[in-house]
Order: sequence, then C-alpha cells, then structure tokens
Amino acid sequence: MCAYRSTATFEERGIRPPPWNSATVGESDLKFIHLRDGEDTGLLQYVRSGGIAFPHIMVPDQLQIRGVAKLSTNEPVGGVSALHVVGDQSEQDSVVLQNKEADEPNSALSTMVSHALWLWNAKQNIAELITRAQTRSLLAAESWLPTPLAHAVFGQVPGTAAAAEADAIEAREAEGQKNMLAKTDGPVSCVAWHPHRSLLAISHRATDCVFVYDLVNDTWCSNVLQNAYMQGITSMAWQPNCGYTLAVGCTTGVCLWNIVPAASSDSADVLKAPGLGGGQISAWMSLLSFPELSGTCKYPSQLPTSDKVSFHRSASSVSALSFSNSGQWLVAGHQTHGHLTVWDVALGTATPLKRSGSTSRSATLQVGMSPNDRYLISTHANGQLRLWETENWTSRVWSDFNANVTRFTWSPDSRSVYFAVADSADIYALALYKAPSSLDAQVTHVTTFTAHAAAVSEDADSERVRVGGSIKYLALDPRGQRLVVSFDDDSTSGDISLLAVYLVNNDALFRAGGDSSALMPLGYVRGPNWGKQHRLEQDVALEPKPDKSTKKKRVRVGTPTPSWFGFSPNFEPGALLTVVWANGKISLLPLLYATKLTRA
Repeated sequence: MCAYRSTATFEERGIRPPPWNSATVGESDLKFIHLRDGEDTGLLQYVRSGGIAFPHIMVPDQLQIRGVAKLSTNEPVGGVSALHVVGDQSEQDSVVLQNKEADEPNSALSTMVSHALWLWNAKQNIAELITRAQTRSLLAAESWLPTPLAHAVFGQVPGTAAAAEADAIEAREAEGQKNMLAKTDGPVSCVAWHPHRSLLAISHRATDCVFVYDLVNDTWCSNVLQNAYMQGITSMAWQPNCGYTLAVGCTTGVCLWNIVPAASSDSADVLKAPGLGGGQISAWMSLLSFPELSGTCKYPSQLPTSDKVSFHRSASSVSALSFSNSGQWLVAGHQTHGHLTVWDVALGTATPLKRSGSTSRSATLQVGMSPNDRYLISTHANGQLRLWETENWTSRVWSDFNANVTRFTWSPDSRSVYFAVADSADIYALALYKAPSSLDAQVTHVTTFTAHAAAVSEDADSERVRVGGSIKYLALDPRGQRLVVSFDDDSTSGDISLLAVYLVNNDALFRAGGDSSALMPLGYVRGPNWGKQHRLEQDVALEPKPDKSTKKKRVRVGTPTPSWFGFSPNFEPGALLTVVWANGKISLLPLLYATKLTRA
C-alpha cells in the first residue's frame, strides 16, 4: 500500500464549519451557502447567482396505508398482480411418500423409535423433501411423537410446529431490530435514484413498502409497492435502459417490480414517454429464486400456501444489489454467506460466484458494478475487498485492513474506487493501472480527515465546533468532481451532523510525480435542524483526551444526523446531493460547478 502526498487539511486551509443554527442549501462558485433562517440575505444572493432551491421531502415514522394489509401473495397487494416466482424450477421428485400399511408394532416404544428414526432420516435428506406432499407427510408423522421429541428430531422443516415457533422468534427479533434502527437511523431504510429520470424510490422501514417520488412534478406516485414476500428491505436498484423496473433486495430474495405508467390521454404527449408522478400505475412483482450452492434445488423453498408471510433467513437473504450499466446483469450479495449471485435478467438465469471458505462471517456488505461493466467490487464482513473482472469472472482480494470496508464508490472512468474503513479517518483508493480486464491494481492511502475544533467565524467569542472522527460513509458524484463523507458516532467524533466535501482530481492517482493531490478540502454541509439543540459540553468542543471509558455512542437530541446520502445520476448544472436525515427529512442540495475541473 502506497500513499500520495495530501494538500492542506480542512483546518490548515481555514475552512470553517457552519454554525449550529444554520442549514446548507447548496454550493455555488466553490462556496457553500449556509442560511440561519428564511430572512437570511444569503438566500437572495444564492438565487440571483443561479442557485436552485428544492423543497424537502418528508417521510413519517409511522404509516397507515388504506387498503393494504399482510395478505397472501396470491392476492393483489397495493395495486400489484399475483406473485410470479422466476427461475429454473426443479423437477418433481420421483420419490413420492405413500401411506402404506405398517406392520403392527410390538409395543408403543418400538413405534415411537421407528418414527423417530424415520424423521431423522427425513431431516438428513431434507434437500429432496421440499414439496407440499412431502411436507404434509412429515406433518402427519410428527403427530405420532411427543412434542419435545418431535422438535429435537424434526428440526425446522417448513410447515412444522418447530419451524413455526422458530419463525415467531425470528419475527420478534427482526421487529426489535427494525424498531431499534428506526430510532437511530430514521424511518427510511433504502433510497435509489432512477438512472435516467428524476424518480426517487424510498423504502419505509416500519412497513416494508416502497414509495416513488417524482422530482419533476414534485409529487408522490399514488400507488404503493408492497407484497408479503417483501420483508426486511436491505437494498434497492433501478434497472438501466429498461423503463421502470425496480429490484428490491430483502430477506426473502429479490423482488423485481415492473411498473407501467398510465398512458397520457393528451394528444400532444403521444411522442412523450409517460411519467409516474401523480397518476395511477400498473405493477407486478416477480420473486427471483436463487440457485442453491450445491445446485440441487432452488431458493426460496416452496412453502405451504397457508403460510406465505414468515420465512427463515436462508441463502436467498439479500444484503446488497447492483445493476450493470447496460441493465443486463443484476448482482446480489447475501447476508448469510460471501458468495455472489449474478442474474441475467433478460434470460431469467442465475449464476453463483462461489468463494472458497465462505461462511456467515464473510457475508457481503456491498456490491458495485463499474460504469463500464468490466469490473465488479464486493466487500465482506471478514474485512475483505474483492475485485472481479466480468470477462472470465476471476478475482483478486485485499484483506490487510484493520476493519471492514464500510462504503466504496466508483469513479466515472472506472479507473479507481474510493473507499473507507470502519473505525478509521482515512480515505483510500483502489487504482487500476491497466486496461480491462487486468486485475493489476493497487490500494493507496489518499488522505486523512484530521479531527479538530474550529470557530464558526473570525469573532473572538464565536462558538467552536468539533468536526471529524471515523468516516462512516462516502459518495462520489457522477462526474467524479465532488466526494462527500460522513462521520460515525463514537468516542472520537465531533459534530456528526456535518458532511465534509472534497474537490476531486482523479488524475493525481495515476501521476508519477507532481504536487497535486487527489482530494482537496472544499467545505461542509449541515442539515436542517429540528427540535431543541443540546449543545456539547465545553470539554467536548475542545480537543478531547483519549479515554477508553467513553467508547459507547452518545445520543444527541435534535442533531440532524445523516442516515444515507448519494447523488442523482442526472443533474446538468453540476451534482445533486441527496441526504436522508434521521428524522425522515430528505434534502436535495445542488452543488453547482463547471463540468470540467478547474485546477487552482
């Protein structure tokens, strides 16, 4: 691992954080506009200079959707047609359990033992015993045994009492985790921008449903995407070059939504592609089944019609999704193992990318296709970062990090990947030096955000704000000129409501000499405030002394902490930063700059 020379830090460049009672509305001429209230004269200057002000989008914590309930998937839910399971369906097993006359046992004990042995054998061969008829036969056999013995022998076969009890426990644990995340990260679990239109898909954490917001018309789509199979949403991605197709990753697999907007009755709009805002839509969902790693059957397993709500976490649980730029491939990472699944969406076929030694400890955290579709990056819970080339699907791995890679982002030229590591203030880059599909790449240390306390103005008595800490997330705009980072809430962090913005010079990663840096400090973004501010104590605002006893996270009431941020793929004046705050408010911040990087 090599390191590039960094330019001055935020503190050395004299970049001041915005005050506590202000909010950022955007960037213009390399300066960020921070307003204290609606009477601030800076707003008028911002608009006169060509600035754009977008309204906030608000997502409430709790929702009551009329006409939508937890129904079986054979019934339409939220304007959605019946469920279709897509994938190669395994042939019917040639062995069908028959009810045969059994020899009369000599005693009740021998009968119990024989049934226990039969159930144990069934459990060992459960991969071949997944059809409804076989499940019904197993249920009938379970009735011959006492409940404790049946649970010990029978295990968690779908449709049994033991499985139902395990499902109930898992559902309670999932609900508790969901409530905990709702309190810390807010009601929004995932956000996805449409690659070609100003559409924003937003998943609601408490209800596991997806809403679509039309930015052009400033309105919500009147239909809600919800299905009984769509539980525990972890990721979303729109399919490029395919109209309105949305992939939703969840604990049951991938729910592929096909959305058809209502046709316009206006003759003037005949040649114009219809939008989704405001009008009624038609939509249907396909549940993508996943090939089992052994290749003998498909996931998810066929469950009884009477129980289509509760599911076990299986190999189909999805943790991350990424479409190729062409829209041909859909790559899915999983929560329970480190293997990846590559879907050819048009053909409806799935290919597993297996990794040796993959366990639940190597679960996939994030996947991302390069803009040119020649590479794939995946990060895993065992600290690995893996680079795949998509011609022969060979890979190379980097694992010499002190913790997991928290987030990565591709540069638009597909030559580099910026990423951050947990519990670290360092920003790294993976630079690819040769043409595809070479795996000749090197991890470099680009810069470190040095935590410090700074005054918000030049006044001697002005308030001081501590900024910095471990980097939690980062995002690069589609033109590759702005890199935004957020900070984790730990004992070393300061004001975690601030986002730091860097000016990016990606060519510096490939320059042998010179005095330029890949990342140059530019400014800060502060979100909209809510509630009463609970200021940090004086000893927290100043440089803190290392203290291992204060490692637990601190709760700051009223602090607008970001739970997700990214960029709209289409914004001509520059870049449109989208930030989801923990109270459910979504900010759209335009970063206005020239399309070409102007070097100082």
